[in-house]
Amino acid sequence: MRWHCRITGLVQGVGFRPTVYRYATQLGLAGWVRNDGGGVTLEVEGDEAALRAFVEKLEAHPPPLARIDAFEVKSVAARGEGAFVIVASEEAAKAAPVTPDMSVCDACLEEMRNPADRRHGYPFINCTDCGPRYTITRTVPYDRPHTSMAKFSMCEACRAEYEDPAGRRYHAQPIACPQCGPAMALNMENGELRIGGSEAIAKTAELLKAGKIVAVKGLGGFHLMCDATNDEAVRRLRERKRRPSKPFALMVKDLAMAKALCDMDEKEETLLASKERPIVLLKKRGKTSSPNLQSPIPNPRMSDSVAPGIDRLGLMLPYTPLHYLLFDHLEVPLVATSANLSDEPIIRDYGELMARLGRVVDAVLDHDRDIVNACDDSVAQVIGGEWVQWLRVARGVAPLTLPLQTPTERRILAVGAQQKSTLALAFDRRIVLSPHIGDLHGIEAMEYFERTVETFRRFYDFTPDTVVGDLHPGYETTKWAQRRGLEVGDWRLEKVQHHFAHVLAAMAEHGVTQKVLAFAWDGTGYGTDATVWGGEVLLADAKGFKRLGHLRPFRLLGGEKAVKEPRRSALALLFELFSLEEILAMQNPTVQAFAPGEIRLLHQAWRKGLGAPVTTSMGRLFDAVASLAGVCQRVGYEGEAGLLLEAAVFDGNEKSRTKNEKFFELTEEGVIDWEPLVRRLAAGETAAAGGFIPALAQVMVAIAHAHPHLPIVLAGGVFQNRTLCEAVMPRLKHRRLLLPRHTPVNDGAIALGQAWYALAMD
Repeated sequence: MRWHCRITGLVQGVGFRPTVYRYATQLGLAGWVRNDGGGVTLEVEGDEAALRAFVEKLEAHPPPLARIDAFEVKSVAARGEGAFVIVASEEAAKAAPVTPDMSVCDACLEEMRNPADRRHGYPFINCTDCGPRYTITRTVPYDRPHTSMAKFSMCEACRAEYEDPAGRRYHAQPIACPQCGPAMALNMENGELRIGGSEAIAKTAELLKAGKIVAVKGLGGFHLMCDATNDEAVRRLRERKRRPSKPFALMVKDLAMAKALCDMDEKEETLLASKERPIVLLKKRGKTSSPNLQSPIPNPRMSDSVAPGIDRLGLMLPYTPLHYLLFDHLEVPLVATSANLSDEPIIRDYGELMARLGRVVDAVLDHDRDIVNACDDSVAQVIGGEWVQWLRVARGVAPLTLPLQTPTERRILAVGAQQKSTLALAFDRRIVLSPHIGDLHGIEAMEYFERTVETFRRFYDFTPDTVVGDLHPGYETTKWAQRRGLEVGDWRLEKVQHHFAHVLAAMAEHGVTQKVLAFAWDGTGYGTDATVWGGEVLLADAKGFKRLGHLRPFRLLGGEKAVKEPRRSALALLFELFSLEEILAMQNPTVQAFAPGEIRLLHQAWRKGLGAPVTTSMGRLFDAVASLAGVCQRVGYEGEAGLLLEAAVFDGNEKSRTKNEKFFELTEEGVIDWEPLVRRLAAGETAAAGGFIPALAQVMVAIAHAHPHLPIVLAGGVFQNRTLCEAVMPRLKHRRLLLPRHTPVNDGAIALGQAWYALAMD
């Protein structure tokens, strides 16, 4: 008996064929296996019991990095073959998912630590269970000639491992060793001094200990690194990078060092040490740390400039062999921030680094394995001890492939949002979400966006027949789609309202098309009425939505300036409730943040609607509360006001969260009226800020109770706020919550939602 099998999913570049080979030979089966343009095809021949055992074993125990989405089996004529072989890849229509890069595995680390191993101390050791994938891939199938490893000719020893189907490196495309593979070089004094080999890593550690800033090339780009315990070095990095307050991510040597810096529960520890190795947002250790979370080592003296004013740290563990080798020389956490400027895409090559950040770094630890596709670090946090919430999907996670239950004949390109940009492609039986691109505010960012479009077009020979963008006419992604549509003339452009796309993204993850009750809360998004939305309650299905309610509108004084100055949002709320004379007589922190003349001018602009668009933004309400409570009046990065507010007033003390206190009114028209809250804060009752978020949770529960049979979606950047999520989720635990589990809750998933809409309209 002979079976023909077709397997799709994450099955290329993950050691799938060697696993098939091992299982087939163990069961005495004959036949063959190969990669094709869409996945893996194989034929196995033997008795029926062995064939069934083979399929059961492969489905139950695929390789560690694999994911089987479909496993099709049909009977074919027996051929009487006597052995099982792995055959060359078939060039066919490109549809096989490109897999993410993965952290170095334990087996490779053990070899790297073994003085008798030929890869002892080698910073590019890898196998089929770990190492680079997406970042070195030019096209598929994922074979060495299609990667940036093509220029490195394998030595005899590596070739033997590469061709051994029983080994861990069979067809490991990045396979290399010190004799034939990539090499490190430390560049100092503007490249005039170069140090190679293991000495380069030791010298890099020496520079970091001395307080220098070193750019270190990783899997998907460069990190800017410095000693996180050296306050002068961290301050210098902030000055040079022009990043006054946004927190820096840290790389720590091991879990013991992580626990010395932060409290973490079991779920957070598992996420931190997972094969994806994301940056995990954790609560800083402090005097109130739980006794059962005590660290086995003393708390390192970390610089206050790493994450000023907030109670969270972003930590990650080493994920490349190079990182482990570097920490062999260090006992301190390292700042490891992306080599870019102001949320631009991460830099991937030495020339660009020196051109854009040459004055920032003191040295560069480079290597000669080209990064074809840049890829930043993924970022996640754990909400309520259970919800792993992704804030950025990139290295280790993306490209993220989601299977479609019903295949589509359409070829859909969704171009996403302006901030936290990603792309989504929908075709055949899958949606593919690109890694994080970044904020699209400059020429370099748009070039990276276009490069990513070209990368995925090349991966899948993809030419869209439908392009989906945001409703906002000023978004660069939408303008690009309109411009390119005119140039090529053979695709149709669809536009999806921003908050509807947020909701659709969560629905797409769960494969839901029917009606849901959705809370879509974020900073800003273009509404169907040409105002700025952001605090929306929607009744939605995959084809459309009805606006059930929203935050009470107010004006954004100065438009985009209000995003950087919470005091402007707060002043606009005061203008809605009080006369100019009453406001000028107030002594609250918001009023004190302006000169009287400024308030008069802004009042005129507010009254006339000049440069003051109407908004229902929940994100700006958070900003306003932070201003009125005296927490901050200006911010240096998105979400800073909310983080500072959490750190300043939310300490878990329920005394400030009495249910009988009044913060909001919910009108019959579904308007969430903030007037009671603002009147209390304006009167100097700054402690009312402590009840603000729990009161919002109560409003959400009240709205949910009015729609008892609908699944509930939480979507938008406001739900990155832990306090809000942890206040509302237990109260909705008996309802079906459609939470984003694999994609960002913020604008990073807008493209996915846009694609889901286009599929629903098919």
